[in-house]
Amino acid sequence: MSDYVHGDKFGGDKIGRDKNVQTGGSGNTFRIDNSPEVSPAELDAAVGELRAFVAQLTREGVVAADGSVTDAGAVVTAVRSRPERLGALARAIAGGASDAVLAAVQGGVATLVTALVTGT
Repeated sequence: MSDYVHGDKFGGDKIGRDKNVQTGGSGNTFRIDNSPEVSPAELDAAVGELRAFVAQLTREGVVAADGSVTDAGAVVTAVRSRPERLGALARAIAGGASDAVLAAVQGGVATLVTALVTGT
């Protein structure tokens, strides 16, 4: 990452490439984050993958209908037993789209699965 000084003020963020982040108190120093871009199709795939995974966990009784976790240990085991089934989610998170994914798929289990995929 590099810091750039620019005379105009920038506002807002976007997922992926060229994220503008204010780093100076004067309002004119910015860090440009050239992280991999997450396309809309990749984001849709990640959201679909997470929704399907949550639906499966709900059918298995590990997650309640409201998305709350009833058995956290079973969720951890399910994520770690076959990480390849959450590949699109892992790529989207690595590309900086975790907030977008969590905005689309709400609930305690979505937050837990996302944290497990990222290893945090």
